[in-house]
Amino acid sequence: MKLTSIEEREYDRYLATFEFEQYIRGKTFLLTGCKGIVGSGIIKWLLLKNQRDNSEVSIIASTRTPEEIPSYIEEGDNISFCKFGDEKNYCKDKKIDYIIHAASPTGNTFHASNPVESLRVIIDETEKILEIACKNKGCSLIYLSSEEVYGLPKDETPIDETYVGAIDSLTVRSCYPLGKKVAELLCYNYSIEYNVDAKIIRPTVIHGLLQKYTEQRVVNEILRCVVENKNFVMKSSGLTKKCLMFSLDAISAIFTVLFKGEKGQAYNASNPNTFLTVKDLANHVFSKFNPNICIEFANTDISVSEGYLPKRTLLQKIDKLENLGWYPMTELDRIYSIDIERFSKKSGE
Repeated sequence: MKLTSIEEREYDRYLATFEFEQYIRGKTFLLTGCKGIVGSGIIKWLLLKNQRDNSEVSIIASTRTPEEIPSYIEEGDNISFCKFGDEKNYCKDKKIDYIIHAASPTGNTFHASNPVESLRVIIDETEKILEIACKNKGCSLIYLSSEEVYGLPKDETPIDETYVGAIDSLTVRSCYPLGKKVAELLCYNYSIEYNVDAKIIRPTVIHGLLQKYTEQRVVNEILRCVVENKNFVMKSSGLTKKCLMFSLDAISAIFTVLFKGEKGQAYNASNPNTFLTVKDLANHVFSKFNPNICIEFANTDISVSEGYLPKRTLLQKIDKLENLGWYPMTELDRIYSIDIERFSKKSGE
């Protein structure tokens, strides 16, 4: 496996802090969504453990394009790729120890234009993956849900995992959070009825180190503005307020819940120190890294029509996850400085 020097530096920090060797040695992982920011980060973590410690981890990676092998994979890496949706057939003669179900339709525009497909993929694929866990005695599964299951909270009261957020079922964009809620329910019910060791994690916005330069999210557009020395065009009021977390904080949280979490339980994953409105986030990053640029507001708020959620305020409590020994290691300025270092010399990498 090939890592960049920046990736090696950042992974070294996390491997020195979070030690999961006793859980992963000689185990086989099934991973869906293997080409996203989370999936690729998990693969790199596990393959790096194989290189450094000969951990003998095997990975089965599910993707819509299994014929397109990521450029960081090298001959001899203990990983195979299967077609997304065909995991049950591919794994029928294999013993699976852990399942990380990270696959989901992404992108606000896609959710808005393909709500039925978004909903069906989230629910149907989760059921298929849970059936694989059922057939592998002793298998542990973690489902990557979303902070969107909390609906549209409006104040800054910290929210724990018992909070039940209302979501409008007569709104097209609700296909994503309602799909995630149903998938969570499936995980919980399989844990109760079939004794599947299924856990749920609800991460906030994940960013840094592993996303593509062109990724269409507001946190990444702020980065591009810094790198390209251009003003940031705000398509909304910019008053949505929530947190973001570094990719390796998210991955260490996923492993922590998978290995140490309680069956049938959900866990928040976030970094409360990054709790800012979109507007304040942009202003902070610009003042720190490129004070020559600023925010320009669009003439009309078109955020909802483009598939974004309405204004919301969401601060997740992370006590439950911290009680398992996890904590976020990377703060806001370092998240952005890493990516500016990655892309400033060659934007579009």
